[in-house]
Amino acid sequence: IPSKIKCYLDLAKAKLSALVVATTAAGFVAAGGPLSEQASVAACCVVGTALCSSSAAGWNQILERDRDAQMKRTQQRPLVQHHLTVSEATYAATAWGVAGTGLLYVGTDPVTTMLGLSNIGLYAGLYTYMKPRSIYNTWVGAVVGAIPPVMGWTAATGGSL
Repeated sequence: IPSKIKCYLDLAKAKLSALVVATTAAGFVAAGGPLSEQASVAACCVVGTALCSSSAAGWNQILERDRDAQMKRTQQRPLVQHHLTVSEATYAATAWGVAGTGLLYVGTDPVTTMLGLSNIGLYAGLYTYMKPRSIYNTWVGAVVGAIPPVMGWTAATGGSL
């Protein structure tokens, strides 16, 4: 049985979330502001984005646990293996979402905050719903993937698109 920490990291899709954070940081740097003067904004942006990404991943696994049990690629996920309960996963995904949007709110700007919150909804809601129903879910997934660098940009520019 893996440790609880590993289970929560798997629930958060930590490796994928790390890539999301990298694109967010790239968007921040691309905006061209002096990073040394915006270190706290950059930190709030990348940590807040990581938490929002973790929340979306957690909600996706909560909602797809029955399908995950049927696919070889996803059969080792913590909810499928009963290493985490649905209640534990729900609490974690909710806490990550609240903490992520809260950190974006206090440390960045309203536009970046809304992008983070909406991306949780797009991935955990619309993408997850459409995945077994339509090939157009890939378009939703493309938007979900495009938002994090925009979050970096808007955070660096005070909310300018």
